[in-house]
Amino acid sequence: MFIIGLAVGSFLNVVIYRIDDLKSIVNTRSHCRHCKKNIPWYDLVPVLSFVLLRGRCRSCKKTISWQYPLVELSTAIIFALLAWYFGQYWLVGLYALIFSILVVVFVYDIKTQYVLDVFSWSLVILSLVTGLIFFRYHPIDVLWGVIAGGAVLGLLVAISKEKWMGLGDVFIGASLGAILGGQKALLMIFLSFIIGSVYGLFLMLLKRTSIKQSLPFTPFIIISSLISLLAGDYILSWYLGYIYMY
Repeated sequence: MFIIGLAVGSFLNVVIYRIDDLKSIVNTRSHCRHCKKNIPWYDLVPVLSFVLLRGRCRSCKKTISWQYPLVELSTAIIFALLAWYFGQYWLVGLYALIFSILVVVFVYDIKTQYVLDVFSWSLVILSLVTGLIFFRYHPIDVLWGVIAGGAVLGLLVAISKEKWMGLGDVFIGASLGAILGGQKALLMIFLSFIIGSVYGLFLMLLKRTSIKQSLPFTPFIIISSLISLLAGDYILSWYLGYIYMY
């Protein structure tokens, strides 16, 4: 699954860069964004080619974006973690599809601070199918997950009139809530605010941003959803045990 994730990550990079012209994925070969020369197959090996080329195009020697190896490695690690956690290959494949879309959403939101509707609705459909048909949650728990994942974000959108975050964040939060269930969806929202706050403070300390500048929030939701999915049971049991002690 790690190797499959590397290959899928390579394809996701193409989708991210050609998202405004998806037909070109089929019609146009991979090429350097600087010199426009076609890239030979031996320079398209995920991560390895980047390392061997020292992060530069073979033809024009211009720098290759670090996005390529980072997306490939991230996707590979996510696929491997899903395989380790679920074990059942059909379920791994379904979650791999969902998180492949989330990887694209993650990077695209960082680059543009915008979540495309096609990805939002795709995730809503896939998550509802996963939560209601293919997974172990009761429909009521799926509903609570949708509410927990989307209600808080929706309230913030309504109060701020989309100045703090957009409807895309609400759709992503609600759809991920459907596959996490009520408790883990609440954990996801809690962690997303914690991680987002820590990251924002870190950037302010480095003077890379100010309190008036906005940050894309969807990436924090996605990171938190993966943590909640894979480690949510342990975190919740630890937290509830801690509460009961006092």
